[in-house]
Amino acid sequence: MRKTLFVLMTRMFARFITGIALAAGLSAMAGGSLDARQKDTTSATATIAGKWTMSVESPRHGVLSLGLVLEQEGQRVTGTLANPHGEKDLPLEGEFVDGTLTLSTNNDASDPMHFTGTAQLKDDGTLAGSLSSSDGDLTWTAARIKE
Repeated sequence: MRKTLFVLMTRMFARFITGIALAAGLSAMAGGSLDARQKDTTSATATIAGKWTMSVESPRHGVLSLGLVLEQEGQRVTGTLANPHGEKDLPLEGEFVDGTLTLSTNNDASDPMHFTGTAQLKDDGTLAGSLSSSDGDLTWTAARIKE
């Protein structure tokens, strides 16, 4: 009876070890650990599309609150920024790669409303960064509008 129990436990242990080795091999073939694949999936699916309230700190105008609308297809980003002078919204284009947004107005660089900027998508879902414009280098943040 002891011998039968020993043989049975040895077989179960061997199957257990084989299962672990097989799982480790499949994980390696699939590109690494489960945690790494989940992390890749999360960063690949992060989106900044939607409506945002953007706050820009300007030495000339104080803090400006502007409407920002972003659309995203893969890494490509387009959108509009509400014109602070109440005129036509400013068209934007850029990209969102690895949590970093780069944007610029797609008007002529000599236009006083032209700017380029970058921002990081923060863990809390907000954007924070800087932009260069005719007013100089400015800091900005944006919070997504909950719909």
